[in-house]
Amino acid sequence: MGHPDIPSSAPTSSQLEPPKPPPSYRNVQPLPAQLLDHCTVCLEEQLFSQAIPLLSSAITAGNGTPKPACVPPAPHLSLLATLVVHPSMTTRTTSKEKQTAADDALRYLRHVNTLTPADESGLTKALQFRDANSSRSKRARTRHSGDISSDDEHEDPGRIRSNYAQKDSLFANAEDFWAVVGWAFNCSVAHKNRWDRWRLWLEFVLDVLEDDLDSRHRQARASPQDRDEVLSKSLLAYYLAPFVDQGRNPKRRIMRAILADGTQPSMNLFPSVFTNETLPPKVKQDTKLGAKRSLDLDQGDFGDYFDSDSDSNTTPGPQQKSGRISTRHSSTNLSRQDSPASPSTPQPPPTSSTPLSSHGGSESLHLRLRLLALLTTISSLSSSLFLDPEDLFDIYTEFLRPLPLPIFSFFVLPNPTSSGARTRTIDANSLASLIQMLLRPLLSSAAPVSNANSLTAESFATHFAPFAANVSSVGENAKVGICVEGLLRLLWTEGVLGNADDEVRRAVKEAVHEGIKVREEKAGGDGRRKSAGKSAEDWRFLVVGGERMGSLLEMI
Repeated sequence: MGHPDIPSSAPTSSQLEPPKPPPSYRNVQPLPAQLLDHCTVCLEEQLFSQAIPLLSSAITAGNGTPKPACVPPAPHLSLLATLVVHPSMTTRTTSKEKQTAADDALRYLRHVNTLTPADESGLTKALQFRDANSSRSKRARTRHSGDISSDDEHEDPGRIRSNYAQKDSLFANAEDFWAVVGWAFNCSVAHKNRWDRWRLWLEFVLDVLEDDLDSRHRQARASPQDRDEVLSKSLLAYYLAPFVDQGRNPKRRIMRAILADGTQPSMNLFPSVFTNETLPPKVKQDTKLGAKRSLDLDQGDFGDYFDSDSDSNTTPGPQQKSGRISTRHSSTNLSRQDSPASPSTPQPPPTSSTPLSSHGGSESLHLRLRLLALLTTISSLSSSLFLDPEDLFDIYTEFLRPLPLPIFSFFVLPNPTSSGARTRTIDANSLASLIQMLLRPLLSSAAPVSNANSLTAESFATHFAPFAANVSSVGENAKVGICVEGLLRLLWTEGVLGNADDEVRRAVKEAVHEGIKVREEKAGGDGRRKSAGKSAEDWRFLVVGGERMGSLLEMI
């Protein structure tokens, strides 16, 4: 009688679980012309507090009825996606009206994605980045001239004459989606105020990517002969298309973006998207002609008596006690309150670190995991759209293996999400394959090589569980322990151990306990020198991981 197992090779499209049931989407129809014209004018005049409520009313009207939802053209959605994160609307302004407009834009875009299919609503087109090869020189001319009407006004239906739709658009300033991903994750470590906005934007776009891919997967299952063509129309396939016919190095850029950590090399590879993006809001001085300043002669403040022109934007302070008081602009621009640091210079990471702070904390890591899961899914559905799953996992292991233990553990072991959080994880079959690829170069040469295409309880006990790392490093043995724990959890959660007979379960318990013992013994020499902080942390990971596996074995 055969034993249950977990396929350790990545599943093919026919083996994948079907996507979740389709949402109750509404049909889509264009916004009525008169309403569209009015909204367009409001957006062009930056009357966002009028335009966005009108658009929201149009899409929510008739909700719960067969009436179609009215959605504006893709350029309008693209402009709103820019407002969500643009620094002049968020972190570089003190205007509550602008900040509210940015939040309202995000809320509206979420409604569009929730109520309508992304391909029909225009979201997949709105979130496309302009082709760098064909439009870079044109964008450069536009950016230098500041002429937002210099392009062909008829190249795009629904075109908007607005800086936020042209030279200040997110989709014109970023090289591609992965440049935005890398910068956003850099911000999660080095620029927390910007991360607060990029996180919201990235969560929304990941929702669109996941819903769109699920929709294409359903269509592909209904029409298997057109599977690749259907899937190639997904937004994720569009983001990956420039890398398909390239070598391995360009594909590594995607992994570097997903694992961007705010260090200087990462900042150099993924710099800020917008000019002066990380600077604080500008401080505006009161330059009204009727504005009067009080006198304080004892402190040398002579009020308005020495103002010589209306262009003054500096106020003499108490430190200016005597002599001529100049109100003209100086070469050092004393009125500027911006940080002296260059906007591309990362802020030092916070000193009060948590185990996950090197990569921005748990919220940042959950978003990174969602991206890895998306890449895994599309590769399993159609390897022609990016990479064969085995090649993809080979790149994963190249980047995941050197990570610090807390981050390595996050990607290998299941992690609960906060209440109400949306997440997508790598499926069990793919994760089993990935963990084994991570383990093989780490394991002692005494471990027999496993060539099976599935993970069984017997193969786990024979090839993985009872062995230490091939070196005496505490960290490497801790990583082996984490991988073994990951496989043990998969065997448990997928019901493999529960359905195994008593003899197999007993063999698994003995192998796991033996592995815990030999790893601690092999790392013991290195562990005795654990006075340094890093070694002490690694030792704790090794010991606590063994305790967790012991607790799980007691349940089994």
